[in-house]
Amino acid sequence: MNRVIRTHADFLNSSVITIMTAALASKTPGGDEVLNEAHDQIRQYVRTTPLLRSDYLSRLINGEVLVKAESLQVTGAFKYRGALYRLLNLPDSQKKQGVIAYSSGNFAAGLAAAGQLLDIPVQLVMPHDAPAKKIRNAEYYQASVTLCQHCEPSREEAASNMAKSIARNSGAKLLHPFDDHKIIIGQASVALELLEQLEQLQKRCDHLLCPVGGGSLVAGSSLALHRLAQVWAVEADGYQGMNLSLQQGERTRAAGNLPCDCDALMAVEPGVANLEVTMQTGVKGVTVNTEQVLSAVQLAFDELHLVLEPSGAVGLAAIMKSPELFYGKTVVTIASGGNVDQKKYVALLA
Repeated sequence: MNRVIRTHADFLNSSVITIMTAALASKTPGGDEVLNEAHDQIRQYVRTTPLLRSDYLSRLINGEVLVKAESLQVTGAFKYRGALYRLLNLPDSQKKQGVIAYSSGNFAAGLAAAGQLLDIPVQLVMPHDAPAKKIRNAEYYQASVTLCQHCEPSREEAASNMAKSIARNSGAKLLHPFDDHKIIIGQASVALELLEQLEQLQKRCDHLLCPVGGGSLVAGSSLALHRLAQVWAVEADGYQGMNLSLQQGERTRAAGNLPCDCDALMAVEPGVANLEVTMQTGVKGVTVNTEQVLSAVQLAFDELHLVLEPSGAVGLAAIMKSPELFYGKTVVTIASGGNVDQKKYVALLA
């Protein structure tokens, strides 16, 4: 057991090691029983999001580029999947007491919506400068929202500390927004749904690009698809904790000191469980800058008629930045979210 795992007691006590081992041993992509059971458990509650073709990017790489539009998921982001699976698998006694979590926005809305669906009380701590749309989304689903001021440490750490304090005094179960084996399993349903769509279209997937903040999406996707595709972790410059960690072979902190429009990707280091999974499944990393991301937001609007928040467009940006990495191949990128304030979105397009 390597030093990454030993730093995280909760991870040691979870079943993610067993799940990961089974998924790695499976002879077929998505063949792990636990992942498939989770996918079946939540599919009745989630939307099957469309798989769109980008003609422009397909010509750019002399191959095929497909976009999995999770921006059209319930609450406007993939996070609903993992949150829903996590709440479905709470003990009944804890469902009555409720849960609390910190989030910059998309997990907050996903957890709030899942809580409302399952009648589980949800408390949320969100950064005071989270996009107003994301705060409204969480409140729309009747979660109790507390805004957290922050300076030092990072906004995620400040919100986490406040959530821990509230949890100690409330009896609510504290949930981590990404470093949680059940959330990783829930997020794998994106990739399993993608596999079903590709089979129907009789298409393959050579590369899968996943936006990365804390890493639950890329961890779940790589568990499901590691035998089929090269999975890429796409991060924003200055917040490339997963990329640095994969390079160093241990959990490494990004500087986190650059202005960033990708508010959902501003975690400065990956989750411990998430990193362990990505290391074992051979995930590679790539980073993109603000200019590249804004060009991708524009492309999604012009060609695909998709409204993407910058965080959701980083996979498109990575293809535009380095088309030679994907030349002649079939590439799928997950457009992970579309929750962006209207005024900011108009400004981004301008």
